[in-house]
Formats: sequence, C-alpha cells, structure tokens
Amino acid sequence: MNTFENLHECFLSELQAITHFGKYVNSNGSSQTELLFRSMCIKDPTKLSISIPARKFNENYSLMEFLWYLSGNRKTNNIGKCANIWLKIKDNQEEVESNYGSYILGKQWDWILNELGNDRDSRRATIVIHQPYHKTKNESDLPCTQYIQFFIRDNKLHMGVNMRSNDIIFGFCNDVYTFSLFQQLMLNDLNEFIEEHCLDTEKVELGHYYHQAGSLHLYDMHYEMRDEILKQTSHPISKKVVKMKAGITTNYIEQTQCCLPDADMTKPELIEFTNSKIKEMFI
Repeated sequence: MNTFENLHECFLSELQAITHFGKYVNSNGSSQTELLFRSMCIKDPTKLSISIPARKFNENYSLMEFLWYLSGNRKTNNIGKCANIWLKIKDNQEEVESNYGSYILGKQWDWILNELGNDRDSRRATIVIHQPYHKTKNESDLPCTQYIQFFIRDNKLHMGVNMRSNDIIFGFCNDVYTFSLFQQLMLNDLNEFIEEHCLDTEKVELGHYYHQAGSLHLYDMHYEMRDEILKQTSHPISKKVVKMKAGITTNYIEQTQCCLPDADMTKPELIEFTNSKIKEMFI
C-alpha cells in the first residue's frame, strides 16, 4: 500500500502510475488505461486540496456534492445543474442510485455509533452501499462504492473505502474528498456519543483514510488533461485544510437542515447556499 500525506500527492502519484504501468482496456463502451486493485493511504484526511492548475479541481462543487449526500435525496433536479453527469445517468423518476448519503446515514450509521461507542476494538463497523438489486435497477448507475469500514486503533478513527471502479480524474478526487468529510462527521458523532453517554473513555482523534479501487482507470478522453497535469508536477502544494467544526454532527445537520435542499433551486442559488454552509460547517 502506498502512503501519502495528502490528497494532492496521492492523486498525482496514482495518475503517474496509471500512465507508466496501466493496461489498455475497453469496458462498457469506452476505452481506458487501467490498474487493478490499487490500495492507498492518506495520512491526513483534512488535507484535501489539489492545487495543480490543469486539474481545475472545484472544491466548492465537492462540498456541494457532500451536502447533497447529507440530504439523502436521490433526485437530480439540483445537483444536476452543477454536474451534468448526474443527468446522464438518472432514471425515469429523475433519480440516481449513487447518492451515497442515502445508504451511509440512518440505520447503518447509528448502529456503528453504538458499536464503536461500546467496543473500540470492533471489526464490525461497516456500511454496505452496492446492493444486489443495483444490477437490475438502473443500468446507467451501478454505485462504484462497495462498502465503507471504520476502525478505532490507538484512539484514532480510521476509515477505509472499497470501490469496484474509480475514474482517476474526476471520480477518485471527488470520492476521496467527500468520504473524508464523512470520516470527520463520524468522528464528531462518536465524540458526542461518548459525552452524552458519559462513557469512561477519552475522545477519539482523526486517523488515516484508506482507499482501495478494484479498477483505477484513466479514460482516453482525459489523456490531454493528464499530459497537462503531468507538466505541472512541480506546482506548490496547497497548505489549506478542510476541517469540519467539532459541533457539526448528524444531530446538528438534522436540526438545522444543513444539507442541500430538495426544493428546486437555480445554479446561482445552489452556489450561494453552498458557500454559506462552508462558512457554517468548516474551520
């Protein structure tokens, strides 16, 4: 497993690896260069900026996607205004299967809080996303994420995400970004759980983020962007961190409706709403 300090270094290293060692495949009607069963670790899941100009990484969109996940709403009426991919894969009900929050939050999340709150060495803290029914429901949108797992070791909350498939340019970057925010949210919830239940244990700290992709691939339509990115490898790494405030918990989100609204909004309204929540939720 390759270990990196931040998302920037991880993205760049894996892109270089695909470029030098990837194999050409043609899958699901498109051509890619691919590496199988890639495993990586990001030591600090608050260091989520990608500062290579050619990548044009839009952190505000990633945060909007996180807010959409928090809503659990599978409708594409709002998120589709800011990323056309969701409109391409929606079904006849204007819904997609890959709003990960609809699986993560709720019964599975609450069970993990109780499990880790009472057994810090538990190996059972998993969240399943990809379900058998997905194979026959919406052929345009089979969730790329298989499952998530949490561990507390040495008083640190570690999180691992297992993907069946990951596009290195867009999917990988946005997925690591938003899943790292779920890791921070679980940390806040766990510490709230410890305090509310008066558990005789110390609060948990943020650990590492682990990511495994069955297929990590680069689409041929992104080869030119890849070439431009690799020309800019010496560009300084941003020191910016994306750190959720300690008071932002699932209880807070539910009470304040701190998620992307279901009601139809214009694109400027969505951007304004996201910017207001960034100030509210993050240091």
